[in-house]
Amino acid sequence: MGIIVLVGIAGMLIFGFFLYFSIKTKSTDISRLSPFSEWTGKTLTLELETVLLKEKLSLHADKSYPYLLLDSLHPEWPYIEERIQLGDYSLEKKFPAGTKFHMGKAVQFTGGVSGYSTPFVFGTISYKGENYNVAYKWGTMDIAKYLDKVKACWQFPQAPWQSARDTAFYALPEAKWW
Repeated sequence: MGIIVLVGIAGMLIFGFFLYFSIKTKSTDISRLSPFSEWTGKTLTLELETVLLKEKLSLHADKSYPYLLLDSLHPEWPYIEERIQLGDYSLEKKFPAGTKFHMGKAVQFTGGVSGYSTPFVFGTISYKGENYNVAYKWGTMDIAKYLDKVKACWQFPQAPWQSARDTAFYALPEAKWW
């Protein structure tokens, strides 16, 4: 009887282990992939005014980057006022064009439940002697290309450090389990 109980407990633990790792958010470093590789590790000058936001619930899992950076060309910009009013964001600071941003890394996060991937750039804003660790959500998947099994289905809107928009499509891997 004791063996049956031990096997049952071991089975439940193994099931719980696999359930947890199948639904947790997964991440993959994409710093060495295009278009991130040309910017990672460099200090860039932001060409646009940007805003520093604090999110109520972060979309990424890296807690050492507590702020979200957005600019007027970002796809989420039209909703920023509404999200502030709803309490999803709080406006912390505005940075003028010409502010320095050091891009540290790029990571792709994939939700375990939704399976939807989101690439983030992480770095540090230096402004008036202070440093702010920020995340910048950068990249959108063209769903039609993805469903047609086209690997290069990611496109990137103009980021605040770019002088012009890159219109190419790029291939990014899905985030891995470990």
